[in-house]
Amino acid sequence: MKKLLPFAIILTFLISFVFVDNEAANARGTSVIQSVAKDTAIYEEPSVESTEIGQITKGSYVTATPVSKKWTQIKVQQLEGYVETAALVSTTPEIYLVTQKGGTSLFTYPSPNAQKTGLLNENSIIFVYGSAPGGWSFVQYGHQTGYVATNSLKKPVATTKRVNAANGAVLRLTASPNGEILGTIANKTVVQQYTTLVGWAYVEAGEQKGYVKASELANIQIPGNKIYNKGVPVAKGEKKRVALTFDDGPDAKVTPQILATLNKYNAKATFFMVGPNASKNSAIVKKVYEAGHEIGNHTWNHPKLTGLSPANVKQEVDRTSNAIYASIGQYPTVFRPPYGAVNDKVRSVITMPSILWSIDTLDWKHRNADKILASVKASVKDGSIVLMHDIHQTTANGLENVILYLQKQGYEFVTVSEILQ
Repeated sequence: MKKLLPFAIILTFLISFVFVDNEAANARGTSVIQSVAKDTAIYEEPSVESTEIGQITKGSYVTATPVSKKWTQIKVQQLEGYVETAALVSTTPEIYLVTQKGGTSLFTYPSPNAQKTGLLNENSIIFVYGSAPGGWSFVQYGHQTGYVATNSLKKPVATTKRVNAANGAVLRLTASPNGEILGTIANKTVVQQYTTLVGWAYVEAGEQKGYVKASELANIQIPGNKIYNKGVPVAKGEKKRVALTFDDGPDAKVTPQILATLNKYNAKATFFMVGPNASKNSAIVKKVYEAGHEIGNHTWNHPKLTGLSPANVKQEVDRTSNAIYASIGQYPTVFRPPYGAVNDKVRSVITMPSILWSIDTLDWKHRNADKILASVKASVKDGSIVLMHDIHQTTANGLENVILYLQKQGYEFVTVSEILQ
């Protein structure tokens, strides 16, 4: 293996920064993490005619502050200079969870022989910007950056919670009462919680991301085994909500396309899965869950439950719940009866709420993307629950236009559990 890094390159790993969204930050000239796209020189001034003070190798990560279209200022612990902007590329971080028992060490460069600069506690949420040879990841926690062993990390799974603090929950950069204050999340705001660390919970609510006191969060619960066909309208002045739901999947081809479209627009949805598809597409079930969407039970064989005995109804539901649990380690908490067929006999053996719909797009029948949008346009209102199926290519084809239309009308996209609150 080639020598790991020359001195000038090692300097590029000894950095600290404030994490912000890259595109917005660049517009303001604020520091962000960027990757070096090619070997490049560092200059004392923003000019190739000034003194060259170092070199940075392709694949390195730097703290970058744009000063003009052509030049970007970079800073490291012992060095500050300028590089040509064209040599840098934006990075998009992903959140990961530290799973190593006792925590994992932060190094200045990707080697166990490098200098240690800190310890990231077990169950910390960190931002991963990229990888390096040998099983290393370049990460950020608070204002700390460096390399950790990739095998000490894993993707976290979100749990939906609600802020339960009269004056709102103070949002901090790190899990500490002394952590930098980033703002306040208003009382009753629905958040996604990814971890709990010494009494602090890492949460995300739209653009707000950070740590709040875990005691200031409450579980979201839907009462018993009631039947719902629409959500709760929001208070006057608040953003309208709609719940997109998908039945009968997951499908190996169509569901990933739908996930990609939802991710593109930061939209959350609920997927009511049938047992055989959940069982044979376990990896996709996990992707749905890890993307922050809700997973519901849609029985095993998709029968009309009102024609079955209570014992057979229970078997249909339990078998599917077990298949979902095998993929994500969580049982579904919402249920959709096939054909909307539910009665007191069915409810007597199902403890989950039965979720029907207020807009049936009939995507299974006409297989026409334009007609899906027409159905939504004709009937959508605050609290609507939209029925679609993630097993038809035409549904995947039409989803983006549905989302764009609803966004233009002022809607936000939430899960069924959220819209019922």
